[in-house]
Amino acid sequence: MSDLLSNLIQSKVKRKLLRLFLYNKNKKYHTRELSRLIDEPISAVQREVKKLVMLQLIIRYPEGNLINYFGNTQNPFFEEIKNLVLKTSTEPKDFFKMLINTKSLLLIALYGECVRNPMKFSEPVKLFIVGSMPEEILHDYLKAIMDIFNRDYELFYVDKTTFDDQRSKDKKMIQILTGKSTLLLKGQSATI
Repeated sequence: MSDLLSNLIQSKVKRKLLRLFLYNKNKKYHTRELSRLIDEPISAVQREVKKLVMLQLIIRYPEGNLINYFGNTQNPFFEEIKNLVLKTSTEPKDFFKMLINTKSLLLIALYGECVRNPMKFSEPVKLFIVGSMPEEILHDYLKAIMDIFNRDYELFYVDKTTFDDQRSKDKKMIQILTGKSTLLLKGQSATI
């Protein structure tokens, strides 16, 4: 999916700057700091910052001897560009990694066509999750993620007791846990 953004915005430096400014909209940066943060030469950063200021996507703000820059949230295209950059530089499976820190979820796996890189957009994202979180809350979270990407998802959710009891008997669990197209995001490789 990042190939789409690369083809739309051919300057690697501009893509890095856009990501930085769009997702840190309340922070201001000076040129050397930008160069250090995105690990690009200062001359390239200066050139691309000048273009982004001309497009009014970032604002130039002199402070004493320094000139700082920050994202222009008043630009009518700010949110649309942010969404475009988000959708083209991140796949839904990257968002599911945020579930990893949830203590009530013990195992999180993606399986099927959604594991391929790049993802097939015609297929729903398939998740296998073991945990104790209320299923309605998990669905709300997953729906919010999928709405960003305008994608459907299929959830196979079981509690730990059911998982421990059925993982060596349930055909679907066995297929997911032993399948080549399974990406384990959280949990240990489940032996059957």
